[in-house]
Amino acid sequence: MRVVKKPEERRAEMVAAASRLFAQQGFVRTSVAEIVSAVDVAKGLFYYYFTTKDDMVKAVVEGYCSYLGTVAAGIAEGEGSAKEKILQLIGHESLRSCFTAPLVADLCLPQHAALYMDMCDRMYAHLRAPLEQIVAQGLEERGEDPAQAGRIVSVGLYGLLMTARRGDLSVLSAGEMAQRLMAADSTK
Repeated sequence: MRVVKKPEERRAEMVAAASRLFAQQGFVRTSVAEIVSAVDVAKGLFYYYFTTKDDMVKAVVEGYCSYLGTVAAGIAEGEGSAKEKILQLIGHESLRSCFTAPLVADLCLPQHAALYMDMCDRMYAHLRAPLEQIVAQGLEERGEDPAQAGRIVSVGLYGLLMTARRGDLSVLSAGEMAQRLMAADSTK
């Protein structure tokens, strides 16, 4: 006998199961049957909540980006210099896993460009404000105009995401780049 649960609880269970499966094997190799089997529901219930597997991918990415945004906000509000905060964010395990997870590898495939752009938009939506706060702090620490933080974050974040998609940037090299940028003297 199946257990009756509230719709939002059942949907959350499916997203959590899909998130685990996508992290292990990517979404290309994960079937809808595996997702519903992991939460012991009928396949039709999946399609009640999600029109396609792509909708499930978007829900998983939204949860992940929301979590990253919460982590970034906590770091932005914390103690330390802007350089220390950027390095703490880049070094955070959840961000590191973003660029190595099978889910992101699948998103980087040419046939999933629209899903990758959706992920970029979601990351920007959740990370923009805390990153702007950190960058504004860094500009103030260097005696520069913090009003430029928004433009710097917009260009930097989308640039990072597009470079990462091509495989031209690792988390380690992104950290090194951020460290050099935060230490740069703009008066030279």
